[in-house]
Amino acid sequence: MPLSCPAAADNAFGPAVSALCRSGFDFTLLFEESILTILPFGLSVCWMLGRLVQLYSEPAKVVASWTLLSKLTLQPSTPLIVFLGTSLILDLARTRTLFYYTDNDVVAIVNAIGYGIKVLLFIFENVEKRHWLYPRWRNVSCEETSGVLNRSLFLWLNPLFIRGFGGKLTLEKLFSLDAEIDAAAQPTQLMEKWESCKLHTPDQAVINDMAPNLLIASKSSSHALFWLFLRHYKWQFLAGVFPRLAYSGFLFAQPFLLERVLDFIDEHHTANTESTSYGLIAAYGIVYIGIAQALQVSYAIYQHKTYRLLTLYRGSLVALIYNKTLKMNVANVTDAEAITLMSADIDRVGHSLPLIHELYASIIDIAIALWLLYGRLGIAMIAPIIWIALFTIAGLPIAGAAGNAQSPWLDAIEDRLSVTAKALGSMKAVKMTGLGDLVSTTLTRLRLEEIRASLRYRVLNIFVTVSYFSSSAVAPVWGFGVYMILAKARGTATLTDGVAFAALSLFELMNQPLIHIVDGFEHIQTVRTSFGRVQEYLESDEREDYRIITRRTHPVSDDEKERPSSIEKEPASNQTLDTDAAVTLERVSAAYSAEEDPVLAELELSIKKGETTMVFGPVGCGKSTFLRLLLGEMASVVGTVLTCFCTAAFCPQTPWITWGSVRSNIVGMLSFDEKWYNAVTQACLLLRDFQELSDGDQTNTGSRGSRLSGGQQMRIGFARALYSRESVMILDDVLTGLDRVTERGILERVFGPGGLMKEMGSTVVMATNTFAHLQFADSIIILNDKGQVTKQGSWETISVDPAFAHLSTHEQTVVTRRPELDISDETIQEIGVPLDASQDSDGNDAKGAGDLQIYAFYARVAGAWPILAWLCACSVFVFGVNFPSVWLQKWMNYNADQPNENIGYYLGVYGALAALVLIGCSLADTVFNLVVIPRTSKKFHDMLLTTTMKFSQDLELIDNDLPKSLDQTVFQLLSAIMSAVLVFISSGYVAIAIPFCIAAIAIIQLYYLRTSRQIRILDIEAKAPLFSQFLETLGGISCIRAFGWTAHYEDNNCKVLNTSQKPYYLLWCIQRWLTLVLDLFVAGLAILLVGLATNIKGGSTGFLGVALFQVVTFSTTLQVLVAEWTQVEMALGAISRIRQYVLHTKNENQTGEVGTAPVNWPDSSAAIEFQNVTASYDGESEPILKNLSFSVSMGEKVAICGRTGSGKSSTISALLRMLELDGGAIHVGGIDLSTVPRQLIRSRLNAVPQEPFFLHGSVRENIDPAEVATEDRIQELLESVNLWELIQSRGGLDEDMNEETLSHGQRQLFCLARAALSNANIIILDEATSGVDQESETVMESVIAREFQQRTVISVAHKLDSILDYDRVMLLGNGVILESGKPRELLATHDSAFKALYDGQRLG
Repeated sequence: MPLSCPAAADNAFGPAVSALCRSGFDFTLLFEESILTILPFGLSVCWMLGRLVQLYSEPAKVVASWTLLSKLTLQPSTPLIVFLGTSLILDLARTRTLFYYTDNDVVAIVNAIGYGIKVLLFIFENVEKRHWLYPRWRNVSCEETSGVLNRSLFLWLNPLFIRGFGGKLTLEKLFSLDAEIDAAAQPTQLMEKWESCKLHTPDQAVINDMAPNLLIASKSSSHALFWLFLRHYKWQFLAGVFPRLAYSGFLFAQPFLLERVLDFIDEHHTANTESTSYGLIAAYGIVYIGIAQALQVSYAIYQHKTYRLLTLYRGSLVALIYNKTLKMNVANVTDAEAITLMSADIDRVGHSLPLIHELYASIIDIAIALWLLYGRLGIAMIAPIIWIALFTIAGLPIAGAAGNAQSPWLDAIEDRLSVTAKALGSMKAVKMTGLGDLVSTTLTRLRLEEIRASLRYRVLNIFVTVSYFSSSAVAPVWGFGVYMILAKARGTATLTDGVAFAALSLFELMNQPLIHIVDGFEHIQTVRTSFGRVQEYLESDEREDYRIITRRTHPVSDDEKERPSSIEKEPASNQTLDTDAAVTLERVSAAYSAEEDPVLAELELSIKKGETTMVFGPVGCGKSTFLRLLLGEMASVVGTVLTCFCTAAFCPQTPWITWGSVRSNIVGMLSFDEKWYNAVTQACLLLRDFQELSDGDQTNTGSRGSRLSGGQQMRIGFARALYSRESVMILDDVLTGLDRVTERGILERVFGPGGLMKEMGSTVVMATNTFAHLQFADSIIILNDKGQVTKQGSWETISVDPAFAHLSTHEQTVVTRRPELDISDETIQEIGVPLDASQDSDGNDAKGAGDLQIYAFYARVAGAWPILAWLCACSVFVFGVNFPSVWLQKWMNYNADQPNENIGYYLGVYGALAALVLIGCSLADTVFNLVVIPRTSKKFHDMLLTTTMKFSQDLELIDNDLPKSLDQTVFQLLSAIMSAVLVFISSGYVAIAIPFCIAAIAIIQLYYLRTSRQIRILDIEAKAPLFSQFLETLGGISCIRAFGWTAHYEDNNCKVLNTSQKPYYLLWCIQRWLTLVLDLFVAGLAILLVGLATNIKGGSTGFLGVALFQVVTFSTTLQVLVAEWTQVEMALGAISRIRQYVLHTKNENQTGEVGTAPVNWPDSSAAIEFQNVTASYDGESEPILKNLSFSVSMGEKVAICGRTGSGKSSTISALLRMLELDGGAIHVGGIDLSTVPRQLIRSRLNAVPQEPFFLHGSVRENIDPAEVATEDRIQELLESVNLWELIQSRGGLDEDMNEETLSHGQRQLFCLARAALSNANIIILDEATSGVDQESETVMESVIAREFQQRTVISVAHKLDSILDYDRVMLLGNGVILESGKPRELLATHDSAFKALYDGQRLG
């Protein structure tokens, strides 16, 4: 029944109406009209006017809309929705008042109708406008077209959850990104600001023209990049400030409500009791729902803004690192450093940056908490505050030190990555040389060093955690103890449960800000360290093009028009150059760094346009360096380099093969011209290869060409250069590795009189090791071993020169196969991504990641006792954290009956529980960080090392993500269980809701996890092309710059980066959705609890205070539990993969291979016997060796030759047990090799692989890994291969080995010297003399003849001239011996197959 009031009562401002009017439980009409109606309307009008001014210049985006404001924006009008939504809530009070205000219901009904119309307007304005957008904006992201209500409640994510719940998600099914995140991958303004930073002292302030009124950091500051990012994304940062502050407001409303409810329960019933209870229920609803949502001031929205900022940071950092890589001096680029920055460092920024808003908000939260604590505990709060301050101050330097401790850890990771990548890239050579154990030992040592480097960080983290709980757990003991003692001493009012639990909730709410302050120092230090490492990389030396580019004398071609980046640097000043000269060098010397001696010295020469110029000289003379000099790629150059070109087609000595099809590699960044493409592929003799490849020229090349042979890689790289039709071609020994017939065919078709080069009129500069190639040159440049030009002229003059007569009569056929990077897939995985998406996105991984067997497997690896001790310590810890509230309730119940009595007993137990927290925390963290993590890190690495030698992102997950998530998951799970028990025991009626709550959590978990897992897998999958492109760029920087494709690669990087940003950003978004849903769940639970306690007699027990206190933390506990559980599920995918490796990977060593061999085996009399050996790659395909039988006596020199695919290398592989036998047996010194461990066989034989291999370590460790030789012997051998002076000039034997400073031929010589130091009696040479010039080949043959005179030598050879003095040659064909005998005798036989092969090779 309406309650009438005199008008005077409602003319007062109030806000509450007189107690005599409407039971005193209402606002006055004046307050409702002025504050709840006019004020929101006025603010909204101002907001709308400001928004209109902001959008004034924007084009209309909607075809039709009912307001101008809505027509200019992609999403529904935020000011209108906020106004309508706010007024709908506030108008409820006025509507209620009008129904109670007068007996005449007409006014109230009319008001209610107006309210209904406003509801309809609110609904209509929230309808998205995608269907009415102009076509230009119709494909924008879902988030961009969503209204403020949709974004606040994360409703725009529901279609994604439905897709993920109902089927398999793919990258194409994910929502597109909005324009702001897309733009972060091309941070043009940010890069301009970075480049514009002036070098000045840190205390100087310089105003940047592009960012007025902002201080610009100096590049001399080690944190300049960090501050630059903070300023550049200042508005995105500020967007999270208001939601975070609003969250604090809702957060600290909880203690008031808790205190009021507990006091209300103790009050006597009055006339307003029912209204007050309803008011408390409504207040709980507003506060708890407000924490979850409430007009974009929620925790979820605040975190969404934070993670959105993090996504922007990630995009810009990756773009900066990539763009810098494209500009860097080639000598400064290292795979490990760049990859570590893009993976580990950016990941650490991602883990630490979310605390950015907590740094300032925590100070505000603590100030509010202290003020509220003073209102409840008075001066008693001083004791806990002093206690908290002491431990906080003590924790800050520890936290800072923990952040700094990550830097040496990252360095150790970088070292291991570098060595692992090198070993994986040369795995065949590692196995052949028998150095597998040594490499494994080195990797294990580096892994242990990495673990040791992480220990300081982990120990400091333990101290940080203990210092935090020392303050948070003990502070309430001080507060309540001092309060009770003062109350008893003064005889003042005792502590009530309302005050006690309000204070306890304030202590609890203050704990998280304290954690954030302490952790914030660590995380900020981590962010600054990672930014500092990135900044150091960005400040490293860039390539400076020292060339003086003369004016063009030819029109710009169509291809160049398609390549706007083809001229990457205009000369500062043009100089006149002979119009016939493409290159002129004037007194030029060049070195790879200013500190090193010049590789090229005093060059004075000119190269004519339209001619083919070839560069020839001994190994290490600087031929490749000469080509790089012409491309502007040398770090230190003295003299003048004039060229007529900015871009050129460059084909390096090691083929640069990109991820994609064969055709895409040849076409590159140009448009497809079928006619020219066919001409090029025919000239490079690729048509037959296309027929043999599974998908022709659409066959995927694999990682770095791993699915192609060395010869195919070389010809595809050469074809790319030809297809480009560049006027200048720079070719580095492009025919090396080809058989004689193929080589001759390409020479005729490309360099011959009617070849493609003459047809195009190209200027060609080509380095070669083969003297016979020079006859195709118009001009020849001869370099000596000091990098000086000794002769320059035509073939006619060079060929008759006595200095080169022996080369022309002894035609050299250089056969070098490039390294087949068949394990580069693992190298890519090492830095954090799978090569093939199916590796991580298959159904087994997605379904099995959380399997109990995986948890059990992890526990077994960690050890049963450490896991049990950790779980027990965690249980003690959780009990100590949660049970004090129960004890406090018991204490308050006792204190209500006997005030201020028995204080010592209750306070002592309360203090003991706090001590239990510290004990449990210390034990749990110590066991987990110092026992479990190091043990699992080492054991999982060992498993990968001994089973597959396969390394991936799994190690990063095992070391970092999994331990953090697992520790938090266990703690939060135990806390959630205990909190739930304490909440439900507070009221018998609430217990009825237990099944419904469990069902709700299960549905949320199922609905969320199914999508979350898939997006996490897609996040890993989407990184594959990003890192693949990065590795591809690292391997071909010189090629990219030479071709002028820098801008193209920047664009490609932007595309793959934005593709990887989609799952990365959406993963954060759905976690915020989870936060919101769980907050709403807890809000419902809190409302139910308060409703039952305040409205039903006996609806609460004596533990209501405990329950209400637990509700304060229950939401956060559930949020962290589900989020961390999801991370554990995803990280356990790494454990699952390792488990699969261990269970299903076939160990190379078979069960019966446990035999032993004498210490001196094989001795000086040991013979090698092949008895009917049949072998194939997989046991099912066509055999590659067929009933092969032969024997080799000790001391015999046997050569194996034949055409490609004849079985030569397979014979060597079978001897070294790298190829499984399908039948037959191999005996060495009377021992069946199938009975002896394979590593033992390889360590007792002495193999020199085709591709040089170097260990991580010093020169001494590389030349003598077995440590058996004296220094004099080492010097003798290095002198015999002409390397001693070079090594001495670079620091001697104890200097770190840097094979990059050696030419390919010098590396071969070094490896031969290493083999000569071995005492093994059987030597296996796998084309060891390939790829070197005639002089170096002579040196190698001399060393082989002298050092291996009394030993057995088995040599696989393509160069038949080099084996004519061997005791025997075996000619293989199709896996069988076609012919065997003394080489010279076979050459004297008319119908000899060996003679036919020899003659065919000489004649081409």
